[in-house]
Amino acid sequence: MMRGQTLGILALLIGILLVILWLPTNQALLEKGEVRAALDIGSGATNLKIAKVDPATDKITAVLLEKSLPVPYQKELELSSDNTFNRAVMDQGIEAIKSLKETADQYQVKKIVAVATAAFRQASNAPEFAREIEAKTGVPVRIINQDEEGVLAFRGALALTPVDPQETVVWDIGGGSMQLTTLTEAGTYLVEKGKTASAPFKNLVIQQIQGKNLETTSTPNPMTINEMQGALEKAKELAQQTDPFIQSKLTQPTTHVIAVGNLFNYSVRPLVNNQIIEREALYQATEQLANRTDAELPGKSFADVAVTNPLMILGYMKGLNIQKVEVVNVNNTDGALTYPAYWE
Repeated sequence: MMRGQTLGILALLIGILLVILWLPTNQALLEKGEVRAALDIGSGATNLKIAKVDPATDKITAVLLEKSLPVPYQKELELSSDNTFNRAVMDQGIEAIKSLKETADQYQVKKIVAVATAAFRQASNAPEFAREIEAKTGVPVRIINQDEEGVLAFRGALALTPVDPQETVVWDIGGGSMQLTTLTEAGTYLVEKGKTASAPFKNLVIQQIQGKNLETTSTPNPMTINEMQGALEKAKELAQQTDPFIQSKLTQPTTHVIAVGNLFNYSVRPLVNNQIIEREALYQATEQLANRTDAELPGKSFADVAVTNPLMILGYMKGLNIQKVEVVNVNNTDGALTYPAYWE
């Protein structure tokens, strides 16, 4: 065989090898669909997701990028004397959105949809701040109500999991609100607005269980076993105020409970190190957090809710007779990416 032919065959083989190596790592680029970006401006963090979405099915065909930047809107709002975002947290939020938009622009997205949730619903200067965000970043912000937030969580979960919508309850807990969402027998959305959330429950524990003043106490830690038991029972009481239709659905053995959002994914799931959170396993893991200070607890800047978050979830699981939940890495970006009304 001539030297030139040998080199040609070798070059061909190298080319084939490069294609084989390229395909797995770039499969997302081959998936069909529009490249879209969505921002979830939550109470404690701003999340970006860039994905390919099939408009015909409203399914995410490939996730291209996920990124989250902490912005403590809810925490700063609680410290406010006039129920407004202060200048410092607003500047931090604007810089976060600028940074995330620059990232999204690199993917040549069709457009960026941004939704803001509980903290923005509460802050009296949120509408003005939303307009400022758009003026300074070019990203329009939609402040959504709790019903719409529940619908986005439900749609997001269904966009990424093969569950039966009629036999699913999606449970989303954030810094300032909680939603349990399902479909009625008629196929309409039913959103239960939970009676607490991460920050409110922490404050409830400080005030009602520990008898301390929120003006001088910002964390319930360290918590005693007795205090933890009292918090658990309080969460159980709140859970039992849930809509009867959802309570009934949760008693059915075929009902699948999907837990979504940063609280489940980053605060609670690591305690059991499993995507399936079983009630007894979570209880045993939470017991180990007793009598620990913020410095001794996981969560860094969120250590103040490292104990009350799992206690709140345990109380709800007990009050609603939920034995286990499946944690799925879904937040409002997934729902926003696939909600047709946002992309018409």
